[in-house]
Amino acid sequence: MGVPTVTERKHFRLVPGEPYEPTSTIVLTSKDSYFVDVRLLRERYEDEKNEESFTEACVEWAFAGRSSIKPQGARENGMVKLSHTVWDHWIDSKSDNPDPDEGDMWVRKDGDVLERGKQTHPVTGEETEYEELWHDLEVDAMGKKQNRNSLVLRADNPERDVRGMAVKVGGWCQAITKAGGALTVERWERKATDSTGDEAQPEASKAEERTRNGWVRTFRVGKGTLPCEYMCSHTSGKIGLNTTLSYQTDEEWTSATDWKVLEEYYW
Repeated sequence: MGVPTVTERKHFRLVPGEPYEPTSTIVLTSKDSYFVDVRLLRERYEDEKNEESFTEACVEWAFAGRSSIKPQGARENGMVKLSHTVWDHWIDSKSDNPDPDEGDMWVRKDGDVLERGKQTHPVTGEETEYEELWHDLEVDAMGKKQNRNSLVLRADNPERDVRGMAVKVGGWCQAITKAGGALTVERWERKATDSTGDEAQPEASKAEERTRNGWVRTFRVGKGTLPCEYMCSHTSGKIGLNTTLSYQTDEEWTSATDWKVLEEYYW
């Protein structure tokens, strides 16, 4: 448990290769360690953003679940080993039975976090060491009270083979669902305001969708119904922990399955 975070990956490296970053990777993590991790291939995204819609080929990987940590404390080359972290993939775009995902988190002097672990090499199939460098983005305060907030919703309907998770932290919201194996992924961002305090309204691409309060859906693929627009539009009052949502008349959002509020946090 900790303060909710918005984390961007700065590079990926298969040891002993050079670091590179082919994706736009954002991880939203809540106070109680629920997370949604969405990794979009940059070149493919740029090629498709002015089309009518995105394709699943843009998604390098997307997964969601809950993480757990074991605090550490070792020191090496000016870094401090913060924790050994395990990410439980409750939903995974690549597999219904994903490989274990765990790594050691080393804090650098500049505050960025270097993740080290082992994974299967995509070409050789051998177990290979990897590194990922992570940078925490600022969590925006918003609303009349200028609070920071996080919100977690989950859909779980075994009879219909549906799993879904949506996490909103500050000015970011991401969600993923799998229904009968069919994948749906969304990413929303709250765009900056102009100097007068009015919402800046840059021209949106064809594949983007804008809602009130300055939120823009910057990515969507799939045919499922996700609660991101409702989560982003909800700006006053708490929804309520354990509240079950499926139809919200005031927000014009209807879901084929129920979504339950797992976490609602303000700080």
